[in-house]
Amino acid sequence: MDLGEIGRTLAERLRDAVGDRRSDAVLQISWRGWGARTAEWLDEEPTDDPHLHVNIFGALEADLPRGVYETRLRRDGSYRFSFSSDVDLLIERARFVFDPDFRYPGHPLPGMPRPVGIEPTGTPTDPAVLREVGALVEEFAERYTAIIGHAPDWAPGAGEEEIAAAEAQIGIRLPEELRALFRLIGRDSGETGLLSYYSHDSLERLVEEYHEGLPGSCAGVPYDSPLEDTGPVFDADPPRRLKRVFRNDWWVTFGGNHGGEYLAIDLDPDVEGRSGQVLAYGDFSETPRLVGSSVTEMIEEALQALRAGRYTLHEGDHRIEVHASFTGLPVRDPVESVRNGAAPAEAIIGIEHPELVQACYLRHDGDLDLAVFEPLGSLRDIGVRGAKTVTVTVSNLPLLESLTITAEQTDLNALSGHPTLWDLTLSGLTHPVDLTPLATLPNLTRLAVNGLDIPAIDHLAHLKALRILTLDASQLTRLLASGNRLPQLAALTISGRVLLPEAVEFLRQLRGTDVHLEEFTGSLSPSV
Repeated sequence: MDLGEIGRTLAERLRDAVGDRRSDAVLQISWRGWGARTAEWLDEEPTDDPHLHVNIFGALEADLPRGVYETRLRRDGSYRFSFSSDVDLLIERARFVFDPDFRYPGHPLPGMPRPVGIEPTGTPTDPAVLREVGALVEEFAERYTAIIGHAPDWAPGAGEEEIAAAEAQIGIRLPEELRALFRLIGRDSGETGLLSYYSHDSLERLVEEYHEGLPGSCAGVPYDSPLEDTGPVFDADPPRRLKRVFRNDWWVTFGGNHGGEYLAIDLDPDVEGRSGQVLAYGDFSETPRLVGSSVTEMIEEALQALRAGRYTLHEGDHRIEVHASFTGLPVRDPVESVRNGAAPAEAIIGIEHPELVQACYLRHDGDLDLAVFEPLGSLRDIGVRGAKTVTVTVSNLPLLESLTITAEQTDLNALSGHPTLWDLTLSGLTHPVDLTPLATLPNLTRLAVNGLDIPAIDHLAHLKALRILTLDASQLTRLLASGNRLPQLAALTISGRVLLPEAVEFLRQLRGTDVHLEEFTGSLSPSV
């Protein structure tokens, strides 16, 4: 199917969706080859019609070019179909990516420096470590058998050649304790409790996990995009033992609990950590946490729990749940939400363990001075919504990285010179905004000011560290008219609805080069 046929098919689908509503309509599709995001609307209606849904199933095929497809259908049945492979996204907002390798702080690209001493060597597992882990495993099996009535359902151990082959595939020599565990038990498919709440997978799965997506492990969503709504990376629990990064080439996932949590060996620890320590990550928290200084320690803690009778017998599925000490640790949630509009200062002071809070989101309908956040000395992320006037006193928050303000009024001068703030979003302001103070922020990387009155829009050119910017179409038009193209940007987002030809013209002006755009026109019988 060529583009002309695709355009007519989409116009027909759009006409069928519009039905007897006499209105011009628009359908936009951002196509990724394996899936699509869509938006459709009627021109004469101010908001999306929830009943206007265009069936695009079968209209686009996997081998079609990636890009944005747009159909504009007039009420008389005429339509214009447009396609561009150079526009990244055009659903609810236009997005242009100029530097696909850009990453936010704490989001390293693959290729991180290799820690010393983790190269595959092919040498056998340390015999002393194998004996130590073997003794622990043997005792656990005996106690498990006495409780359950049969031996643990463990897969046979892997040979040295199998372990070496897996290491060669990931380019890493596993810690001796983990090698010993695989030598003794190929996989704990029965979740016997040897690692308490967790169990280890097979070597084959370890290799698959390592190479799935980016190499290593991501302690969050399973992708890393320069344009997702990503904020600061929080300190892990405990701090200074795990590096404050979103992902790491040298985190090797080897198991989990089959409930959204995963275990990984950390071969790239922070200054107070130990190579071979074990971290848990997944759905349970926004940050990973340390669960053992080694695999051996985890097995020892599980054994101590069995010896002390700290376990639960589940007779229905013939298993035991071992309550090792590390599973009883409180999971540190770094995020607090404060909705006490009357006395936000009192609510913040009343937060339990304020030293642990790294993000606080506050809804307040009066005047607010951000000095109320000073008791939360570890804050990296602040969000304020609904306020009338916000005074941005943040000089006593030296770790602050991200600030979102939705208010009627604010003065940015108090932000001047803040050393760590890299992300700023402003919205709702009812007065002209002077961007001059932002030029004093040495690390301001991401800025969203769409919808605001910014008389001197050309001052954006003074923000030398700026890489990610969100504007509206009117602001961008004025910026381009001033002669500024912001060549250092890694990405630009235009808020609101933008038609594809308009987006292409913006892109042409921003980069001064030709941009791909194909257009076809046609006519259908109008809807009746």
